[in-house]
Amino acid sequence: MQVREKKWTAIEALRHARHDWMNDIQLIKGFLALNKIDEAARAADHIIVKAVQESKLCNLGMPGMAEMFITFNWEKHKFLLEFEIDDEMVIEKVDDEMVTGFFQSLFSLLERHISDYSGQNLYTGFAEKDGRLMVRIEWDGELFDRSLLMERINQLLQPDEVCGKVMKSDDQDILMEVNF
Repeated sequence: MQVREKKWTAIEALRHARHDWMNDIQLIKGFLALNKIDEAARAADHIIVKAVQESKLCNLGMPGMAEMFITFNWEKHKFLLEFEIDDEMVIEKVDDEMVTGFFQSLFSLLERHISDYSGQNLYTGFAEKDGRLMVRIEWDGELFDRSLLMERINQLLQPDEVCGKVMKSDDQDILMEVNF
């Protein structure tokens, strides 16, 4: 499956966002109905953290990448995408198209090396390093034809605008750091 950039209409985006909010509210209501106050509080805290992270992502000045990350899990994929943005990031202008293109390529590579969804996750952590955007990327899950995937990931990390390296690779995990 090729990961492509879907252009969401305002109505489609609002429908998906409303659906997510309704699921979250129903989860909290369910916990409250079962008198599981601690679980309801944890669910509410999770919703708040998610909203804060989405806000931080939108404030990075890369609308294309922000849209792709926020809407990624709205479509069917073979892995879940999670992200976290560090506090107090101060980065100079980053090329939104280049960063978005990098992640589209990485997501497509991963999709081609997963047989089916079985709990695979891609965690991305955004931070500032020497005035540049630094992203730590952690893969957790099964992959097939791993050597070919690693070869292609290393090729993806070669362009002049991207400075990255694979820091760890074993049977289930891949850890990368990419600077834009």
